[in-house]
Amino acid sequence: MVEDKEEGLLRRTPITGEMIIEAEQRGELRGEQRGELRGELRGEQRGKQQAILELLGRLFARRIGRRPTADEERMILERAHAVGPGEVEDALLDLEGEALVRWLAEPIRPS
Repeated sequence: MVEDKEEGLLRRTPITGEMIIEAEQRGELRGEQRGELRGELRGEQRGKQQAILELLGRLFARRIGRRPTADEERMILERAHAVGPGEVEDALLDLEGEALVRWLAEPIRPS
């Protein structure tokens, strides 16, 4: 309660009040900029993952003859993240049918 009164007095003091308002605005702007940057980074990451999944998912579908299940899509992304999209692409090109499905279901071994 006392703090509210003190803050009100400070805000009503011309120079101090302006400084408080400017500081709040700068803080809000910095917060907005940080939020925008985080949002942009998340969006870029999601876009990259979606592009990898679309490319590797299409390749999977052509090799197996069906679209990957949700679990298979998750494993494709996990493997691409762990060992790189190139290695997943190589497996999708080199392995056939059930061998590919088994490889995808195996635990990920570090390279």
